[in-house]
Amino acid sequence: MDLAALAAVIGPPPPAAFPVDWPGVEQWLGLRLPDDYKEFTERYGPVLVGEWIWVVVPHHSGRGGSYRQLDQRHGLQRAIRAADPPAHPYAFHPEPGGLLVWGESRGSEYYFWDTSVSTDPNDWPTSIFTQHWPNETWRLVDAPMTEVLAARVSGSLDLGEALPAVSPPYAWDFAPLVLEDVPESVSFPGVPLALEVVSPAATVEATGVPEDYAALVGEYGVGRLAGVLRLLAPGAPKGFDVDAEAVVSERLRSRRAAGERVVPSPIAPEPAGLRLWGVFDGGETCWWLPVSGEPDEWPVVLLDADGLGWQRLPYGASGFLDRWLDGRLDLPVLSVSAVPRPRVLYPPGIDPAASATTVEEGPRDTLAQLATIIGEPRTGCHTYDWPTIERSLGLRLPSDYKRLFEMYGTIGINGITIGQPEDLQEQHEEQAEYLDWSEGEAMPVHPAPEGLLWCANTESRDTIWWDTSEPDPDRWTMIWDVEFDRHTFPGTLTELVIADLTGRLADPLTGLDPSADGPTMWF
Repeated sequence: MDLAALAAVIGPPPPAAFPVDWPGVEQWLGLRLPDDYKEFTERYGPVLVGEWIWVVVPHHSGRGGSYRQLDQRHGLQRAIRAADPPAHPYAFHPEPGGLLVWGESRGSEYYFWDTSVSTDPNDWPTSIFTQHWPNETWRLVDAPMTEVLAARVSGSLDLGEALPAVSPPYAWDFAPLVLEDVPESVSFPGVPLALEVVSPAATVEATGVPEDYAALVGEYGVGRLAGVLRLLAPGAPKGFDVDAEAVVSERLRSRRAAGERVVPSPIAPEPAGLRLWGVFDGGETCWWLPVSGEPDEWPVVLLDADGLGWQRLPYGASGFLDRWLDGRLDLPVLSVSAVPRPRVLYPPGIDPAASATTVEEGPRDTLAQLATIIGEPRTGCHTYDWPTIERSLGLRLPSDYKRLFEMYGTIGINGITIGQPEDLQEQHEEQAEYLDWSEGEAMPVHPAPEGLLWCANTESRDTIWWDTSEPDPDRWTMIWDVEFDRHTFPGTLTELVIADLTGRLADPLTGLDPSADGPTMWF
């Protein structure tokens, strides 16, 4: 479809061209790309089309750009496939003939080229994956990307949800992606994890584990990665033998049998139980979750040092290690921060402290931590008139709440619906009217001094409030079930959501466990 015909449907492109280093991008991908996509990209750049579809073009941004966007989307699709292979019988690039994402919508529609159809990218059809809870469906549209885009915006392609009124494409000020923007050692598109070994070490033959990990220890052996993470394998020397480290698994099972709270998953040798493969010096542990009989489909689950907080990741061991070593993962269950670390393995018997380069830990970012659970924002930044909103409330709002909405916009997280900034005053007044205090149990409610300010609701009908008794809104704590049990949390809204999604709340707000491939989201 030529751009003039497309512009008649979706609106004209932005005035500035968007040059792209196509040889570099295609070298990075290991694929040639369709001509209509290249032409669209150079004229439109990174845009939201029809207030609905974000076209994934090669761009660079502070959040990692298209490298991270493709990497994350394909990783999530593999995790979804692992949970139900018959419903998702597709490979995802860089797997041979894998689907390659070119667009996402605000309504959980994902658009992929089917690269298996032809060696000529101009012949690739589009496979569309829709997640309209509780249904997940695939649909094949045998048309070029630009025709699919025009059909969806015009309404001739019906995916079950009507689009907003068409408006000119909204462009973000992102820079084009060039090859230099891509980290040298990455797991996408399938580059093996490359390590330096301090001294020669015996390699290990690991069986019954995912192929990427077997290849890793088969080439480099076991040891302390970056000086802080012990990689384990069967039959390895003391301290690195996964069978000898079974005491970790036994300790968790014993605590659970005693009625203590631990990760809500079976633990090997229990059927489909978590299988240990790594231990951090801080006590955090790395496991595989056997979601199927095929080890290569097992995602990684991390547990905190208490064995209570957990986080399931949408990739395998080498994918996790690559991102962690690059400093791209600020994971809430780990005590170490997201900073680049040396890709060095210290074999058994070598003391990392004697030769390791000191890594200075960086600050933690709760919003970055949340993004490792719910995914990166799908669109660009959202803007709000905070002075007017705060003037209407008569209160300043916490900075984590502002950042959350500026990054994600309207959002629901696993059944937690967070109040929209423009409607916060009205929603607070409405929720305050529903409060039914027992005699002598009433708490002050805003606009009373230091009163509760409504923040969010959950599907289980809990209402979540800020305790505004601190003058600094960034020190406000959270409280819910205020009329009865009065659960409190000594942190911010973002920290509360993270604690809930990682299993660290004694009284959970939502139900999530490692068997789920992630929280349910809506935007």
